[in-house]
Amino acid sequence: MSSGHLPPQRIAKYDIERILGSGAMGVVYKAQDSQIERTVAIKVLHEHLRQGEHGADLEVRFLQEAKAAARCLHPNIVTIFDFGSDGAPYIVMEFVEGIELKAHLRSDTFISLPSATDICIQVLEALGHAHEKGIVHRDIKPANIILLENGTVKVSDFGVARLDTSELTSTGFMVGTPNYMSPEGLQGHQVDTRSDLYSVGVLFYELLTRDRPSRDLSLAQNLEKLNSARHLSSQSIRSIKPILERALQPDAKQRFQSSAQFITQLKSIEDMDLTLATTAHFPKPDNYRPDKYVAQAPAEANAFSSSQWSDDLLQSLEHSLARFVGPMAKLLVRKNSRSASNLDQLMANLTRHIPNEDERSQFMQSVEKSGISKVESLSGSHAGLNAGLTSHSLSSADQPTQMAASAITESQQQQITDILAYHVGPLASRLVKKMSKQHPALQDLVEALARHIPDQNERNQFLARASKL
Repeated sequence: MSSGHLPPQRIAKYDIERILGSGAMGVVYKAQDSQIERTVAIKVLHEHLRQGEHGADLEVRFLQEAKAAARCLHPNIVTIFDFGSDGAPYIVMEFVEGIELKAHLRSDTFISLPSATDICIQVLEALGHAHEKGIVHRDIKPANIILLENGTVKVSDFGVARLDTSELTSTGFMVGTPNYMSPEGLQGHQVDTRSDLYSVGVLFYELLTRDRPSRDLSLAQNLEKLNSARHLSSQSIRSIKPILERALQPDAKQRFQSSAQFITQLKSIEDMDLTLATTAHFPKPDNYRPDKYVAQAPAEANAFSSSQWSDDLLQSLEHSLARFVGPMAKLLVRKNSRSASNLDQLMANLTRHIPNEDERSQFMQSVEKSGISKVESLSGSHAGLNAGLTSHSLSSADQPTQMAASAITESQQQQITDILAYHVGPLASRLVKKMSKQHPALQDLVEALARHIPDQNERNQFLARASKL
C-alpha cells in the first residue's frame, strides 16, 4: 500500500476510488470489492499513529477490536465486512448512504419529540445487541450516528472508537468524547455497558434542548431546561424528566442497567405518538458535505437499463431481494441483469450480495415460489417472462382496490412486510410489528406505514401493491 497524501490504488483486494474523510484515528476511503461488485468503506490507521510511541499496541488493538465488532450483525450497526493488514491495518465497512446526526444538530432542522425518541431507541437497540456480544462502544455521539433516508438509524465506529488517541494519557488509554462521556470514563476508571447508556442520555437531552448537560450545574438544574423547550408539552416533560434523571446518574448503579430498560421507559413517554417520527424525512442541511464513510445516494442508481429482461421479472426479483439487502435491491438487480445471459447466472450474481448463507437460501426459495424459474424454463427467452407473475407483479398506482377492515392475518402481515421492505429495507419488520399493534385494521395499517416512505412515487407504489392484499 502506498504512503503519503495520495490515496493508494488498491488495498488488499479492494480498488480505491477516493478519500471520504480523515480524522484523528485514520483515513477512510471509498472502495470497490470487484469480486462481488460491492461498494465499501475502508478505514486505515494513520501512519503517524503506527510510528508513534503507542504504534505497536494500537495496531494490535485495532485488529482485535475489528474482530470483536465484526460479530455485531444488526440493522442499526454499520457492518464490518473484513479486516487485515496490507502495509497498515485496515477495516472494511459497509458504505452507508445517509447523513450524520451531527449535521442536523448544527443546522436549524427541527427534531420533534417522536423523532428524537425514535433515534435514541434505535441507538439503544444497536447497543443492546453489541452489549450482548460483550462490546462497549465508549464513544456514542452525534458524529457516530447516521440517519438513512428510509428512517433507519445506524451506529458507527463500534470497537474502533476505543482507540481514539486524542484522549491518550501517560498512564494509558482514555477514550471517548468528553461532552458525552460518563463520569467514570472521564475519571479514567473502567467503564461498562452502563457508560454507553449514560451517553445516550446526554444525546437524548441534546436532541430535546439543542444543548448538552452542563457539568457546572446539578442534574436537577439541567433538567429544568426542559421547561423551556416549547415543542414539549407539560405531560411529556413530566415523563421525560425521570427518564433523564436516571440515565444521567453519576453512579452507574443508579442508571438504567440495560438498553431494554431504557427503551421501555422511552416508549412510555406521555403525549407522544412514535408513529409520527420523521427521521426518514430530514432534509440535507445547506452546504452539507458528507464525511467519514457517510455517502449520499449515488446519482447513477436509476441509470441502468435492462431492456432484454421483462420488467415484471426484474421487479419481482427486486421485491424478493429487498428483504435481505434493503433499498439497494433495485440497483443490484438492474446492474447485474445487464451482464447476465440467463436467469441462473443472474441469480448466482445476486446471491453473492447476501452475506448470510441461510438468507441466501431463503432468497432462492422466495424466487422459486414466485414461479419465475418455471416460466423461464418454459419460455426459453427473456421476452416471454411476463406471464405467470401476476401474484408478485407491481400493480399500477392508479388502480387501488378497497382493503377489508377486518383483523390482519399473520399471512397479510408477512406480505405487507415483504412489500414494505422493498422501500425501507430491514426496518420493515420492525415497523410492521410496531404499527400493527396501533392499527389493527388492514387499510389503517397500510396508510400508517406509507407515511414512513419519503418519496411520493414510492408511496404510491407501496399503496398500490398493498391494496391487492
